[in-house]
Amino acid sequence: MSTEPFRILQVGLGNRGRMWGQVIGREAGIVVRGVVDVNPETVAAFAAEHPAVPAFTELEAALAATQSDAVLLVTPPDGHLAQARQIFAAGLPLLAEKPLTLDLAEAVTLVDLARQAQLPLAVGLNFRYLPVSRRIRELVAGGTLGEPGFGQFTYQRNRDGRLPWLNKYPLTMRHPMMLEQSIHHLDLIRFCYARPVESVLCRTWNPRWSLYAHDSNVACLLQLAGGLEVNYQGTWTGGWNPLRFEWRTDLSEGVIVQRQLFSDLAVARTDDTELTPLELAACEPFYDDSAALLRSFVDHVRHGAPLECSGADHLVTLALCFAAIESSETGCAVALPEFCARHGIALSA
Repeated sequence: MSTEPFRILQVGLGNRGRMWGQVIGREAGIVVRGVVDVNPETVAAFAAEHPAVPAFTELEAALAATQSDAVLLVTPPDGHLAQARQIFAAGLPLLAEKPLTLDLAEAVTLVDLARQAQLPLAVGLNFRYLPVSRRIRELVAGGTLGEPGFGQFTYQRNRDGRLPWLNKYPLTMRHPMMLEQSIHHLDLIRFCYARPVESVLCRTWNPRWSLYAHDSNVACLLQLAGGLEVNYQGTWTGGWNPLRFEWRTDLSEGVIVQRQLFSDLAVARTDDTELTPLELAACEPFYDDSAALLRSFVDHVRHGAPLECSGADHLVTLALCFAAIESSETGCAVALPEFCARHGIALSA
């Protein structure tokens, strides 16, 4: 086992980039070898605070001047393909924030580039690593409450995208709710139920009062293998500021209910009069789950451990998002296997 620190070149010092810097700073054996950001003022501020870490405004210069074991890409998704070309050309593994790109064909190209270069590509679906997500997956797989039959997943929020600690590009992008937020939720549905999505019927829209230039509401009916059906509804433009979340799964012998976004899991059998809360491991959302994702990535790069959030697997979640968009545009349900075949995406990834 290597005793040398795992060296990361971090590209992007925005809000999420600063969070990633804190995550890496807490991890023994993982160090930031250099940073890149296109904003000279941001780079200068970082350099003043961290004079020992090389800071650059250009990715090409950073790749040439530093020796790293992998790149962490925390930049807006519309630039990921061009950046990934440079990173793979330098022979480095890549952990990229989601979504991989805002264009499905570009995402397919990016995953193909990683495959051709024989380099690891992972995507930051960190919510898979929340203790509550892991426990739901275990409960469904364990079968102690019977066979899952249907689910309801509701995420309601009034997200003011102008706030200083939030990224600004979702305000002007197409399908901001689907590609920035619902993508996490649809990925969790795939992950926690551990069965493929067979079809999706979807409607996306934007209320008149929305701050967003494009659709901030998503409603989907998902059909999964084995007869499992899930109603999903998510919004960034709710009429009330407090975030409201519930994910309920009805099974043949009971229910599983997650009542808070990152915690509060409970179960009940059919004849129970009350839900029974389940104990979960302590977790600081966005930090502990990101750290677990990072450790998993490092373990894959160094020791060949399975790569759970691979680029190829992410393509299936991204395809589900774009199939849902197609469904909204056509008014018809879209069969995911046919959609993936049409776009050159392997469902068995």
